[in-house]
Amino acid sequence: MRRPLLALASAAGLGLCAGPVLAQDLYIGTVAVQKDQVILTRCDLAANRYVLRDRDSEQDKPVAKLRERLKALKAPVYVEVIGEYVEIKTDDGNALDVIGLENLTAGKSCHLADALGSQ
Repeated sequence: MRRPLLALASAAGLGLCAGPVLAQDLYIGTVAVQKDQVILTRCDLAANRYVLRDRDSEQDKPVAKLRERLKALKAPVYVEVIGEYVEIKTDDGNALDVIGLENLTAGKSCHLADALGSQ
């Protein structure tokens, strides 16, 4: 089990990988436009907030497309964001450079407070 991981780590360290390795993660929550920014409110106990941003290298511009789609979707809007965390100098202080968006669903929430309030 260790040998494949060591080989991969060695290849990455020697620059043998095809492209840059991104520190990406999956962030699940609901999205809304606030002050012309798309904000993800994560479905965790703290309801952490992230400003969603299109990466400079991303030609598809998923956040810009999402901003337009949100105008016609019924809130709350659930989404799974594949992104890279970035610290920014705003009130929120957190941003995600978006790599992709999955399972966009209007009228769905994953927040505990919404589940408790609907019973």
